[in-house]
Amino acid sequence: MHQLFRLVLGQKDLSRAGDLFSLDDSEIEDSLTEALEQIKIISSSSDYQTNNNDQAVVEICITRITTAIRETESIEKHAKALVGLWDSCLEHNLRPSGKDEDTPHAKIASDIMSCILQNYNRPPVMALAIPIAVKFLHRGNKELCRNMSNYLSLAAITKADLLADHTDVIVKSILQGNAMLLRVLPAVYEKKPQPINRHLTELLALMSQLEQPEQYHLLRLLHVAAKRKQPEVVQKCIPFLIRHLKDSTHNDVILNILIEIAGYEPVALNSFLPMLKEIGERFPYLIGQMARIYGAVGHVDEERARSCLPFLVSQLANMEHSFHHILLLEIKSITDAFSSILGPQSRDIFRMSNSFTAIAKLLTQQLETTKARSSSEENVSEEAD
Repeated sequence: MHQLFRLVLGQKDLSRAGDLFSLDDSEIEDSLTEALEQIKIISSSSDYQTNNNDQAVVEICITRITTAIRETESIEKHAKALVGLWDSCLEHNLRPSGKDEDTPHAKIASDIMSCILQNYNRPPVMALAIPIAVKFLHRGNKELCRNMSNYLSLAAITKADLLADHTDVIVKSILQGNAMLLRVLPAVYEKKPQPINRHLTELLALMSQLEQPEQYHLLRLLHVAAKRKQPEVVQKCIPFLIRHLKDSTHNDVILNILIEIAGYEPVALNSFLPMLKEIGERFPYLIGQMARIYGAVGHVDEERARSCLPFLVSQLANMEHSFHHILLLEIKSITDAFSSILGPQSRDIFRMSNSFTAIAKLLTQQLETTKARSSSEENVSEEAD
């Protein structure tokens, strides 16, 4: 260890601690791990929390060490000692006093945290840091917890698999009010969905308490979950999503999730079609997405096809919106799948006119004709019986 570090830390000499900043970073870089280990010994002593001199020496030395680590880009070399000191803080009181002043060990933890976690794009450092970082979420220091959550959100971008091992702790922290961590869940869900699925109902119940950005992250989570095609998730999601469709802030995002579900579980949306129709009438700009959901449900069987087509055709006749091509594609797709609905005239109807209102009128007439014919045939069949 450098002679000056040995003097300052060995004798806890506050008068010489400032001289550390006169040394070049390269001159002390080899001493940093040993200095961190010495700081850990000092900060773990029984009288550290009441010894202002020792606290000041440690604070200055940590500032000098973290500066040198950043400037020399030697975080990987000293990460083990840095994380070791960080971990030792968990053995002490981190709750702020009544004046909101950090305890001595909370100050150490805070000073070290940014030096470690701003290296979220370095997997070896994160492998050491994340198991320790998540422990700080439940130690009663809101400021530490908030800053930690910010860094963990960055870590989730590059190393979600490391965070996935701590999904239960993260979900527990969110349910206790740390909504900032919601942004971590979509990335973590890809790696470890089950702990989140278990608490999905509780997470959804938070929606009304969340700020708009946090609501968005919760919906992002549902979109990721919907893509995994898990029946229990779908059952929990759909009623929740339908309830929040009236919120114009998120209804576009919500419909995209419902479209995802409609792609593999259209029957689950069948009973909600009247409400979707009502939302479509309130928010005409959503008709294109509504059409895709109606189209998916309409492909289930002929009975559902007949119940979905009138809505799609009525919207095709509406000249006020610009989703005519989407509507026409969905209508044609359904009538091609169930050719008996329009009969042999279907091809002629779609070719007959460039006017969407004219096509809609012809489709309406044909649907009414086939419906009447079908009803008549049923009556004849019943009389024969």
